[in-house]
Amino acid sequence: MRVIVVTVSILLASLAGPLLALATAEPVEGEIMLVIGPSASLQPEVIEASGARLVGPQVAPFGALVQPAEATRPDALLHSGAWLVVDGRYLAILCGVPI
Repeated sequence: MRVIVVTVSILLASLAGPLLALATAEPVEGEIMLVIGPSASLQPEVIEASGARLVGPQVAPFGALVQPAEATRPDALLHSGAWLVVDGRYLAILCGVPI
């Protein structure tokens, strides 16, 4: 039992840093953004109505990479139902999306 507790503690500690860094990365206007929210807010029609377009290989159940238009602000994506909008450049590189 003690081994399981130590293993889970190490796993959580190792994941906390990258997740915290991702969640606190402020989006940059005009750059790729990671939109996190319910699947209804990630539909192409909803994203396009807020002035952005979907990019990337696919849409995940709770997240999508979007390329905003010049005038698109993260607030527009939040008003369309997204829970969180963060800088998506590093995640895009990991997913193989050219930026």
